[in-house]
Parts: sequence; structure tokens; C-alpha cells
Amino acid sequence: MTPAARPSVLFIPPSCCGAGYFRKVRRALADRVEFRAVELPGHGRRFAEPLVTQAKTVVLDIAGQLDGPVVAVYGESLGAYIGLALVGVLDQRRPPLLLAASNSPPSVQHRIRLEDIGSVESAAATLTAMGGQIPAELLSDPDLAERAYPMIRADLRLSQSFIDSTRALTVAADIQVLGGVDDPALTGLHHWARHTTGRCEVTRLAGGHLLSESNPAGVAGLVEYALAIR
Repeated sequence: MTPAARPSVLFIPPSCCGAGYFRKVRRALADRVEFRAVELPGHGRRFAEPLVTQAKTVVLDIAGQLDGPVVAVYGESLGAYIGLALVGVLDQRRPPLLLAASNSPPSVQHRIRLEDIGSVESAAATLTAMGGQIPAELLSDPDLAERAYPMIRADLRLSQSFIDSTRALTVAADIQVLGGVDDPALTGLHHWARHTTGRCEVTRLAGGHLLSESNPAGVAGLVEYALAIR
């Protein structure tokens, strides 16, 4: 497939992850799509930048990184909410397909008890309680966990900001929902249909919450399927 013929797909990572999180999915897709993964401020290669906690700031940041239209936006966990808000503001002739992975729709999410977050342990417990998952390597080393604490806390605040701003959001983009069969925290996935005036389809894949890590081949196959029927 020539570069000009490849569909351009934007990938938005989960909490506490950088663009490198998608390396397995990128390998599985090979050169069949134009793979465009973004880094959030304070994450991945942008680790030296200040962390952000407001949805609007992140959406504007990502929109500013785009140098052309995209056919689809894949967002995993927190990235699913970022993707929903992003497709709502992108000025394209045809809205991009939203692939919302590993998250319950914002319309059914409860408010995060941000006032209970006072340590890395409480931050990790809060993220887990709302259905998220922190990469194991961040918590296995006490020194690394303590350094990661500000990022976990900021991402929780950012999650709440996106829940608040997208809870009643409806977009014109079609939505393809993905969930791991071993991700017990997912609820009401069919309610993602509330967030679109277009088509909404729900698919469960083998894997856990960090779906692109546990089943990259399945994610890659679903991305290609969704693009084919778009």
C-alpha cells in the first residue's frame, strides 16, 4: 500500500502512558495505516513538560499536533474520553471514526473522589476503582512509584475533567467500542450510543484493561475491520 493510500489513524494512550505504549499495535498494523500516536504533556517524550488537568487544554494541545485530517481516532481508557472530545472539535469534511477502547461511556461514570487522593497508594486505588490500570512497572519499585505519583494524581483530575465535559456530549462521528473480556470494570458499553448521532457498535476482544498491551493483534484487526466498513 502506498503512503498516500494508507488511512491516517491517531492513537491516544491510556493514563500514565506515552506514545510508546502502542508499539505492539504499531508492529501488528505494519504499514497498512499511517500510524500517528500522540504524547500528552508530562508523559512519554514530553516528560519534562508540566502536567495538565483540564480537558480543554489537552484537546487543544492534540489538535495543534495534527498536520492534516485523520480517518480514525483510537483512544484507550482515558484516551477514549480524549478521543470523544477531540472528534467533537475537529473541523473535517467527514468526522473521523472514533474507536473507544477500555472505558465505560462518560454518561455512566461516577464522580471520582479526588479529595481522597493523598498518596501514591490512594491514587492507584482510586484509578483502579474507576476501572483504570497503572502499568505494573510503575508500582513495583517504591522510588519509581513515588516519582509517578504526581502524574497519576494529575491524570485522575484530567479524567474527571473529561467526564464532566463529555458526559452529555454527542458527536456526528461513528463510534466503534472495544472492551477486553477480562476487564470486569467495564459497564454499560452500549450507552456509548448516547454520544453519537451516527452508528455505534460494541465488540469484546480477548484481553484485559490495557488492551493494546494484552492483545495487540486483536486491536490491530479490529482497527482494520472498522476502517473497512466505514
